[in-house]
Amino acid sequence: MEFSKNDFIVVYPGQYLEKEKEPLENYLKECDKINSRGPLDIEALVQGRLPEGTPGIGPVVPVTEAMVRYNHAKYEQENPLFNDAAYARSRGFQDIPAYFTFGAHDDTFTTPYIPEVRDTLLVSQISHRVDQLAPVYPGDTLYLVFDKRTITDITPPEGSIHRTMALHQEGSIYNQKGVKVNEVVFNCTESVRFFKDGKRPEEMDFSKIWEAPEWTSKPDHCYTQKDYDWMKEIWSKETVRGADTLYWEAVTPGDEPALTLESPVIDSVLPTAPYGMGIGGTRSLKKEIMDEAVFGTMVKRDQHGIYVLPDKKDYTPAVPDNAQVVMIFDDGRRTDEEKEAEGAVDTADIHSAGGADRAPIINFFGRDVAIHHINNWMGDEGVIRSIGWSIMPAATHAAYGKPVPVNPHFVDYLKQAPGMKDRAVNVHGLTRDIALVNSVVTDKYVRNGQYLVKLIWWIEDIEGGIFIAGSAEVELKHREQA
Repeated sequence: MEFSKNDFIVVYPGQYLEKEKEPLENYLKECDKINSRGPLDIEALVQGRLPEGTPGIGPVVPVTEAMVRYNHAKYEQENPLFNDAAYARSRGFQDIPAYFTFGAHDDTFTTPYIPEVRDTLLVSQISHRVDQLAPVYPGDTLYLVFDKRTITDITPPEGSIHRTMALHQEGSIYNQKGVKVNEVVFNCTESVRFFKDGKRPEEMDFSKIWEAPEWTSKPDHCYTQKDYDWMKEIWSKETVRGADTLYWEAVTPGDEPALTLESPVIDSVLPTAPYGMGIGGTRSLKKEIMDEAVFGTMVKRDQHGIYVLPDKKDYTPAVPDNAQVVMIFDDGRRTDEEKEAEGAVDTADIHSAGGADRAPIINFFGRDVAIHHINNWMGDEGVIRSIGWSIMPAATHAAYGKPVPVNPHFVDYLKQAPGMKDRAVNVHGLTRDIALVNSVVTDKYVRNGQYLVKLIWWIEDIEGGIFIAGSAEVELKHREQA
């Protein structure tokens, strides 16, 4: 729902409304407690012996085999490393490895700008990174710790109807042995508005609170036989490297790993705190579309030329029991009406089509299919040491009619790729889009005895629009280690 500019108060950086002052002061005090806490006693953390009220202690996340396999059923259908425990052990793993981003949940680490005083919310410039220090396996227990939290007022000095804040969060994730498995960095931009007296509607539901560009205004594609022939050509060249070692010496900057492709995304995966890997969402139908006999039994879902299996449960993996976890900061005592009055936004609403025709695809779907792409390329002996990703840059928001100040923490990954300096993340991924994952090796180096390569990756829809981009640092085996 759109309101008039005249409905909102003009705000200035560092000059806060009376209703903002006390909540912001409390917010900053909580940030200071985390930022000044110092190192934790990790043994006490995993044994539950930390003093009550220790700043920055997040939720505890069980890594169940059911949830690990559930995510692999969406992203790694063909790779035995992620599906066959005996094979994984034969390759030197303790078990099938979980995606290393399991538990790295952005909304758990990110505390929004005082929801109880804002009237509307516009989110932009999501820019995240997860570093892998040790593998995550089924049966592990993860302990999420908040290490740093800052908030920077980037409201334009000339004044604006939006108070814009750059949120920066850093954290660590430990397993039950006290081993740090991940370091995380989560950045986003929140632009909030405040109604003038008498302008606030009596009822403020999600449609009134949530402000967003008209992402769905981008052209909708109708898939043709020619498109399916093109998809099959891409898929015919996809290879799971597996046990065929990719040595560091064999990689050269400029190398382009084989494209990977997700068939049209029917339903978006939904955020599920605090897993970091969502529930819902449909798997790729690559295998079925490539099989002429099976493809002949598929049905056209709608006028957009998307083919599906007759039974939806055959392409939507069943969610394990008890998969949905209550958000850490929701103690369960507030009613829905109270949450609505406080300006709470359920992030599942953002990515659910509901009554709409299409829905925005969540940012970490792109991250996860990029991880699949890299897994195919690097094989069993490669290790993704870091993955970063960004969506919704300021220029794209402006192009869609929602200008925002530039967040200093936002990383423009495409500018780091040869030949991509004139390209940009210029759309938002939507249901019915394909996800064509591209990447290029941009560097190789040795650090602390690790043989590393850097890739820049990006994902395109079928019209060539880019809806997410990122980087990955991959450790490969050196021939002397063979």
